[in-house]
Amino acid sequence: MGLFQVRLERRFFLILGLVVITLATGMATGFELFYRLLYILALTILIGFLWSWVDIRALKITVDRRILQARVGDSINESFSATNHSISPKNLLEIEDKSDLPGYFGMTTVNIKPKGHISWDMTFIARKRGLYHIGPVRVSVSDPFTIFSRERYFGDTDELIIFPMIHNIQDFAVPISELSGDGSTRKRTHSVTPQASNIRDYEYGDSLSRVHWKSTARLGKLMSKVFDLGRASEAWIMVDLERNVQSGEMEQSTDEYSVSIAASLSKQYLDLGMPTGLIAYGSERYFLGAETGKAHFDRIMQQLALSDSEGEIPLHTALAREEPIWDHQSSLVVITPSPSENWVTALRELSRQGVKVIVIVIDNQSFGGELNSLDVLAPLNMIGLPTYVVKKDDDFSVSLRSGSTEVDDIVRDSIHSDTTR
Repeated sequence: MGLFQVRLERRFFLILGLVVITLATGMATGFELFYRLLYILALTILIGFLWSWVDIRALKITVDRRILQARVGDSINESFSATNHSISPKNLLEIEDKSDLPGYFGMTTVNIKPKGHISWDMTFIARKRGLYHIGPVRVSVSDPFTIFSRERYFGDTDELIIFPMIHNIQDFAVPISELSGDGSTRKRTHSVTPQASNIRDYEYGDSLSRVHWKSTARLGKLMSKVFDLGRASEAWIMVDLERNVQSGEMEQSTDEYSVSIAASLSKQYLDLGMPTGLIAYGSERYFLGAETGKAHFDRIMQQLALSDSEGEIPLHTALAREEPIWDHQSSLVVITPSPSENWVTALRELSRQGVKVIVIVIDNQSFGGELNSLDVLAPLNMIGLPTYVVKKDDDFSVSLRSGSTEVDDIVRDSIHSDTTR
């Protein structure tokens, strides 16, 4: 049936004031005319109340949300239908699909004939990653005198998750020491490998090849095998989500670009069968160990979708905290719009320890920010770390192409500018 709410309009209080004045005047003067006027005002209020009550009960609204998962940039469609079961028309009917999705405006005004039915579609673009709520549908009607307005809510609240956009960056350098082979270091993985080491409770998404049937029969519940990863080379992606270094809005923001690059790199590395880990510092620490497989990619996308750019921890501090994770068999891709040289120093130390480091700098000023992220290019060039620059509206497949000369040109221009001062 839906939830009903009634709201008193300003005209109600005006009429109520007239009722009080008319009643007082009639009692003071005894003129019958004032009592008749009083009856008319009271009848108007009663008719308006009943009219709005009947109107809102005679409505039926349905909504069909076919898509509850999407990526930034995707179009999301909703189908609505409204039926008027009364003999009175519904004019200027206000219908709003409630949502906390950024950039979403789900309000429209429709007219429905007596005993009529209409349907319409609404399409919007997913502009920001995250977990959002959409629905219920709010319908507002008023009586002909605009004394009362009533609201009714139809449907449920659905969760809509927006994942980051994924780009094709196959030409990006793969920072690994080896793609195959066995190593002395063995790590747990969600992938099926020849090395089974333990068992655990079955999780949704596990394939039947993972099920350990003997343990399942003995324990009376599904149990899955835990495998070791027989290779030591790992790729790690670190995303800087510190609040103070971000610029831009919605899909055209430094954090959205950073997360989109992280998602694209994760897909590329995991498609190659490379164990890939994720670290990001937003309002909390987002961490996934280096694993392989499609299920792991889904977990990375989930973490990136839920991540925010409200971090208080600067990149150099985050690197210091995570340093024990990496060794000479690790590769690290750092994505940041920060212009601070502190994190450059931290990466230099990691590089000296044998960690293979690649840096992707998001040009803050191209998003309208005041920070000059390109200040770090010269220091990065001096310590020999491979560096890429991504600007607003860039084609990632070009900016992140192996052998790109843009960074060299920027550094050369910077050096030339310094020598001519």
